[in-house]
Amino acid sequence: MIKGRSLVFQVVVWVLTFGLYGFYWYYSTLEEMTKFNSQRTNSLVWTILMVVPFLNLWAMWKHASAADKAFEKEYPAVLLWLLWIFIQPAVWILVQLELNRIAGTPLPDSNLAA
Repeated sequence: MIKGRSLVFQVVVWVLTFGLYGFYWYYSTLEEMTKFNSQRTNSLVWTILMVVPFLNLWAMWKHASAADKAFEKEYPAVLLWLLWIFIQPAVWILVQLELNRIAGTPLPDSNLAA
């Protein structure tokens, strides 16, 4: 249900697609989190709203609240929403690390401990 993704790969693809990968990431992670939370939403509509000024704040809130519920309140929705507004890469990193944890994907340095 939740897919583990490499952060390094994501950064490379984001650069190669001139930032368009960010919209795909938003769509796919929102879709995964809402399914994980047993919610229904139209992730495509929310992704399109990300490019509409002022409505993008609502779309960011939607993603932050889905993450809050999926991560069992590890990161409050308000914190993630504020990070969306001021430090978007921090949201990307936090959300993807938590999604990887849920998916069971080991962290890159966890092989060194063994």
